[in-house]
Amino acid sequence: MRSVRLLALFLAVLGAVLPAASQKQPAQQPAGKKLEVLFTTAEIPFTKPEEGSYVAVITVEDNESERFHVLLTTIGSDPNNEKLQVIQMYFLLGRVPKDTQVPIALIKQIAEWNASLTLGKVAVFNNAVMYMSSSWLARTDAETLAQDAVLGHYVSQDLRKEIAPYLKQ
Repeated sequence: MRSVRLLALFLAVLGAVLPAASQKQPAQQPAGKKLEVLFTTAEIPFTKPEEGSYVAVITVEDNESERFHVLLTTIGSDPNNEKLQVIQMYFLLGRVPKDTQVPIALIKQIAEWNASLTLGKVAVFNNAVMYMSSSWLARTDAETLAQDAVLGHYVSQDLRKEIAPYLKQ
């Protein structure tokens, strides 16, 4: 009987604390606005060609700049679930000539790269060979966003050198 009373007391206290705690939390801002604030804070210029899609430019120490694409996506069916919102960065590595198939040697090389890359993957979309990486929006701040963009730039720069011979064939 005593354990039932303790459980009831615990639930009553918990019921009183939870609404108060939820009122103290800041209002959630839409994912797109949050990402735009991160770009601005990280001093990464961007444009927004369509909802959930961004084109950004990262400039590194030696004044090299690279344009990359960013998509804001959601895992699952609830687009408002902040914990399931994902930032996807895409860096163009090269293009397979139009109306040609991706060379088998390139497909094998992409599989090798993907097996050895610590972060990100290489894929082919509509004849564009891309390096892509993802991160959770909820766990990303401006510094992390900038670091991910710089890392994407350097990885894609190295991959472009390696992929060039496959695209000339």
